[in-house]
Amino acid sequence: MVCTKKNLNSGLTITSRVIGSGNTLPILNNILFKTEEGRLKLSSTNLEMAINTWVGGKIEEEGEITVPARLINDYVNNIAADKITITSKNHTLHLEAEKAQTHIKGLSSEEFPLIPEIKEESFTKVDGKEFSHVIKEVTFAAAFSETQPEISGVLFSFDTDTLTLAATDRYRLAEGKVKLSTQVSAPKQVIVPARAVNELGRIMGSGVVEILLGDAQICFKAPDIELVSRLIEGQYPDYKQIIPGSYVTEAEVGRQALIQTLKAASLFASENNNIELDLNPQNKQIVIKSQSSQVGDSEIGLDAKISGQKNTIVFNFRYLLECLNSLPDENIILKIIGASSPAAIVPAGRENYLYIVMPIKI
Repeated sequence: MVCTKKNLNSGLTITSRVIGSGNTLPILNNILFKTEEGRLKLSSTNLEMAINTWVGGKIEEEGEITVPARLINDYVNNIAADKITITSKNHTLHLEAEKAQTHIKGLSSEEFPLIPEIKEESFTKVDGKEFSHVIKEVTFAAAFSETQPEISGVLFSFDTDTLTLAATDRYRLAEGKVKLSTQVSAPKQVIVPARAVNELGRIMGSGVVEILLGDAQICFKAPDIELVSRLIEGQYPDYKQIIPGSYVTEAEVGRQALIQTLKAASLFASENNNIELDLNPQNKQIVIKSQSSQVGDSEIGLDAKISGQKNTIVFNFRYLLECLNSLPDENIILKIIGASSPAAIVPAGRENYLYIVMPIKI
């Protein structure tokens, strides 16, 4: 077949991301090249999730082969050519371009793991761009836990015309909502591995994403891209019970200004990551304090719209920064009860996102 370098490079970049290092099965280091319905289909898997993507081109003869992902990706990325001719023979992939001929030894496609195909009808659909935004705002809060596999995933809650994503590591919680393009017939909850959700957020662009559910798998289909992932069995924590019903202090502040101030203060919190926030409604300032016995100390004031009572609370600054860096909003609202109660961050002006973070008790 003949295809453009740009299209092939894009497909290889997407499929290569699934492949990790140190695979015990050599075939898992490979990408499957397969002609299908007049296009080139590229597939990769790590046995937990799989990605299929399709590359347009001129197909002259049907065929399939697997080749090492890293080698083919690096080669195509660096070759100076607009078009590439691809053929396969005797478990070898032949690449021809301007002034270049390359042969890459591969493995038989028969050794490649079977990627599950969910045959059920579409469960629902969602706008890809909005879906990707919510994924970015939520997934970072998931845990990396082998002992508690449920919280190493992201909870997908489908209800009528809304999809709610939630992630927690028991120290913080992120929840985001996105409108569904088609209503679901009945409420449904599934837990999707956080790594699969992260990849989904990276590869899904604009356009409609179709969601299909199988017995133990979920499939996300977009134009020219498909991601299939296993589901995590188990019961997700009832996180709703830790969300406070009301707060005594609220502060609206510029997100970028808060990020810069937290980064500056963090230079003096190297021993334990702790920073103290003093919220004073009278002088309309958040004073951020940090100290280190080895480095020194810092106290920085930040203008804010503060209502309610004067309050002081201590956080792990990393938990604040990870949330703030995931949001696109100009202003955020920090909601506090007291020094030992969960606090919240919400974007100013929209109601589809909530971040709950536990304070550090001194």
